Amino acid sequence: MGRRSNGAVVFASETCALDLIEATYEREVYPGEVLVVDKDGVQSLCLMPHREPKSCIFEHIYFALPNSVVFGRSVYESRRAFGEILATESPVDCDVVIAVPDSGVVAALGYAAKAGVPFQQGLIRSHYVGRTFIEPSQKIRDFGVKLKLSPVKAVLEGKRVVVVDDSIVRGTTSSKIVRLIKESGAKEVHMRIASPPIIASCYYGVDTPSPEELISNRMNVEEIREFIGADSLAFLEIDSLKKLLGSDSPNYCYACFSGKYPVEPTGKVKRVGDFVDDGLNGSIGSIDGGWVQGKRIQEGNRDSKQKQKQEEEERVPI
Repeated sequence: MGRRSNGAVVFASETCALDLIEATYEREVYPGEVLVVDKDGVQSLCLMPHREPKSCIFEHIYFALPNSVVFGRSVYESRRAFGEILATESPVDCDVVIAVPDSGVVAALGYAAKAGVPFQQGLIRSHYVGRTFIEPSQKIRDFGVKLKLSPVKAVLEGKRVVVVDDSIVRGTTSSKIVRLIKESGAKEVHMRIASPPIIASCYYGVDTPSPEELISNRMNVEEIREFIGADSLAFLEIDSLKKLLGSDSPNYCYACFSGKYPVEPTGKVKRVGDFVDDGLNGSIGSIDGGWVQGKRIQEGNRDSKQKQKQEEEERVPI
């Protein structure tokens, strides 16, 4: 919630939107809270008792823009600190640090500053392509990576490269990125991931794949490194993440990293194929009720109905 200079109360999902309209950030809207704004001011209604808050840590890792303040913390400072921790805990000899744009950029800046290695723009992102990890089929995702990221050969050729990304979901995008960089002449490619391994699906609104499709749920770090073709691979340790958050640590949800859910999911859960089928190659049976079968018309009935319709059209007065 924010307020403009004329007294107008405004709401947005991130504080950067308030900055655009020159509104001052006042506070978060709490879970289970309804704010009513009228001529008498702002009234807060609590629809349910407040449990211990569990804010989504992925806002600081990936979703929010760096110039926002989310859950009372600067997203930029969080991501820069993630990179610094990676450089401290998982160092490697390198010539250049690059980022997977855009969400890996700030963490890469932190890594480069802490490691004392120059940061350069080794991958150029097209802003006309959406998020590849939630594209519906692997073929579309593979093509999306090529459209989305272009390597800069002048930065990469003959270099030992550290690549900083925000996360690894399926691992297919990371393998394409490593290959792109090596095809551009890089001597070594070292992946550094500014989040812990994702081993569980999110059931609170984030469109992540089923657990079976999450590479960290099926492989250990060394197996993932071999799968994506990197010379080394390291993730941000979850204990280091919690230590950085300090006293705020208990207020975040880490279910995607631990499989321990603040509220256990019930009913239908995510399955293999929910986020893979492109609607062209999958069977109707795999959709599990997503299609409604139409009524079949027997050939004899179809002919008689067509004839009846034709006769009715001929009787229409001109």
